Amino acid sequence: MGGGEHDGGPGDGAPAAQLARRTGILCAERRRAKAIQAHLPDWLAVRDSAAAIHFFEGYGLPVPWSVWRQPLWTWTLFFLPFSDGERLPGRAVRDALGEARAAGVPACLAAARSVFTKATGPAAGPFEPCSHSVWPSRCFCHGFGVAHAYFPAIPCLPFYNDVSYLAAAPPWSVLRPLYLNLYPLLIGLTFLAPVDVTLSVWFFLLLNKLELLGAAATGWSEAASGGGAPSPPYLEEQSAGAYLALAAVLVWNARKHLAAILRSLALWNGKGGQTRNEPDARAFRLPAMGFLGGALGVLVWAQWTGLPLWFAIGFFGFYFAVALVLSRLMAESGISWLLAPILPDKLILSLTGTTAISQMALTRLVVHVQHLRDTRQMLTPAVFHAGRLREEGKIAPRAFYGLLLAALFLSFGIAIPAALGIFYHHGALSLTANSDGLMMSSSVIPTTAVNQLSSRLISPLKPSAPAAVAVCVGAIVTVALAGVRARFLWWPLNPLGYALTGTLQVGYANKMLLSILLGWLFKSLTLRFGGARGFRLLRGVALGLILGDLVMGGILKLLDALLGPSGYAIF
Repeated sequence: MGGGEHDGGPGDGAPAAQLARRTGILCAERRRAKAIQAHLPDWLAVRDSAAAIHFFEGYGLPVPWSVWRQPLWTWTLFFLPFSDGERLPGRAVRDALGEARAAGVPACLAAARSVFTKATGPAAGPFEPCSHSVWPSRCFCHGFGVAHAYFPAIPCLPFYNDVSYLAAAPPWSVLRPLYLNLYPLLIGLTFLAPVDVTLSVWFFLLLNKLELLGAAATGWSEAASGGGAPSPPYLEEQSAGAYLALAAVLVWNARKHLAAILRSLALWNGKGGQTRNEPDARAFRLPAMGFLGGALGVLVWAQWTGLPLWFAIGFFGFYFAVALVLSRLMAESGISWLLAPILPDKLILSLTGTTAISQMALTRLVVHVQHLRDTRQMLTPAVFHAGRLREEGKIAPRAFYGLLLAALFLSFGIAIPAALGIFYHHGALSLTANSDGLMMSSSVIPTTAVNQLSSRLISPLKPSAPAAVAVCVGAIVTVALAGVRARFLWWPLNPLGYALTGTLQVGYANKMLLSILLGWLFKSLTLRFGGARGFRLLRGVALGLILGDLVMGGILKLLDALLGPSGYAIF
């Protein structure tokens, strides 16, 4: 009895306290929702609730163009200079770096060659028969997985394995998620990439886990609050410093080429300030003017939409620094990197605090998350990649890049109306089962961005001195790795790996770890015991792995459309 009375005493006030707490939370949510709506005008985002609900849920309704017209024009004014400004960095880096001209054939072009080119003559090489025999077997292996998705009684190969249960207790739980996933596509790409880059990627991924474990075991915590607060061991901030340092090194190495481009703008007399030892910079006049005009247009647009000039310079400056580094990766390996680094707003606000900008600017940062989260949307590495294809096709640069830009603008005019029509007919959320990209774009990214904004408005983020130190440490480590690599040819670690692995997409990085390790191991053993001849022989196997996954991915999408979503994914 006594125990029951004791338990009931404090419980009498608990409902009232919980009710008051919930009431306060609801009031705060309403105030925050009103604040968000007040700072997102109808010319920047769709504010009509019915139009937003129908966008996500469908109902087979027509597109309400009256509420979409103003936001679409506003964002057109952003993407026109933004896209034009991204063309020059890829071209300039490509022509300024000596390694860029010796870069390997892009994996997609090599895979296509291995199938559509007869394995005869000196240009064919001994690897092509291997690719012809491997890619059908890859389709066959994935066929079991697809069949198992529709008919569970059919066995399948265990390509994807979640072993996070092995790290259930602290401090080991900080290592989660843990995956032992086999991605043949990624193994093939890793085999084609330089050994030092792939070694550095998996080495620093493992080192990141050790840093997380050390921080958890020692109880290291900054005790920060607010949306996107940095946390020990500040992996994303270290990566940001690495990106900035690598971008600075790239600009420094390209200084002569960039100076020639600037002189060509200053001396518009047909010579462009060119000397015998300088590259022909006259071809870069129009792209350079496009870059400068694009950068200026983006800053003017940012000012018009409420972002402070200093913040806009840092925000988009970091974006272009990342684009330059990823172009450098394309130069060394011929393949791109999928995982995004720290977002620019999180980096800047972790150094300055959220009170450095107004609530209006803080709110309007939400609309930028969508086009900054996925590095596959970056135009600069794609232009770099396309430049190699242009050389293979022997197409004039001005015509090629002009057509590329025209195709980009044409895609805006076709894709946007088509996508809106599909979303309002079927509902964006109902289509997420068929597409991981749609799930990220229509659900995960917007929800994460709004929740982060809510957290920043409730608990303002304070400047973090450890985060600033981590950025400096990342830059210093990167410069040191680059210096050691330049001085000692045997040095195995590439600073690119250090920069790439401090990603905000930790889950994807953990899924890729084993496949990158296996691809590196296979190539290292091949070069060690088979030399260049062994690599040429097994390169066809790598191309077969890539092509097999790509072909099966297309077949899987067709089956999903005909039979319904299977839930099976190639990558």
